[in-house]
Amino acid sequence: MNRQILIHGTYWICAFALFVLLYSFIGPVSQGMFYAALTLPLVAAIAYSFIHWVVPRLLFEQRYLLFTLLTATMLAGVLNIQMIVVLLHHSLPIEDMASYPTSILWDIFYLMISTILLALPVISYEALRSWNQKEQEVHRLSAERENKKQHLTIRSKGKTHRIAPADIRYIESYGDYAHIHLPDQKIITRMSLKKLDQLLPGCLRVHRSYMVNSLHCRAFTFEEILVDETEIPIGRTFKEEVVGVLGGVAL
Repeated sequence: MNRQILIHGTYWICAFALFVLLYSFIGPVSQGMFYAALTLPLVAAIAYSFIHWVVPRLLFEQRYLLFTLLTATMLAGVLNIQMIVVLLHHSLPIEDMASYPTSILWDIFYLMISTILLALPVISYEALRSWNQKEQEVHRLSAERENKKQHLTIRSKGKTHRIAPADIRYIESYGDYAHIHLPDQKIITRMSLKKLDQLLPGCLRVHRSYMVNSLHCRAFTFEEILVDETEIPIGRTFKEEVVGVLGGVAL
């Protein structure tokens, strides 16, 4: 936050100096400072209103028509205020009356162009930064969802285990409890096979008391499946589905 304040503060100080410097080519420096002191705060206020309200609520929400209309309205309002400032300033007594009309036109033109050119970098910078933050948040949430999909969260003996589905060899049911067999351990949790079947689409129900991970099925017949070195029985009502999923003809 402090870094952003420093960046924006530095920008507007430089913008003030540049505004006065460029105006010195068409008019007195004192007059340029007068215009800068009156118009730059207005431009900054409009720019930050645009950044923090118009862009996120309209542009990012794809409400393009309202965004275009409001942008045009805000720009027209700023330009009209600046025209009034110029006219009021030139209503004061001046020495060179001959150059009065030309000076007004130059001042109005200069303020219009400088308003757009000075506001654009701030708006573009903040819009891109906000868009980048939004994209990062979307990617973060997407990664979290994928991570949750890729891991099964199980409570067992007062601990919470996060299990990668690919590590599961097979699951066997004992009443209200399921024994989840992993390469190096067995986790017992209070959960039905029906619930686990919904949570693990990559696992195959082969028996009313067994689920297996097809990735680790070494061989199978119509009666059993070999998972690593363990023989898992195939239930009569599951045979057709098992053969259809695993493919080929059972030995």
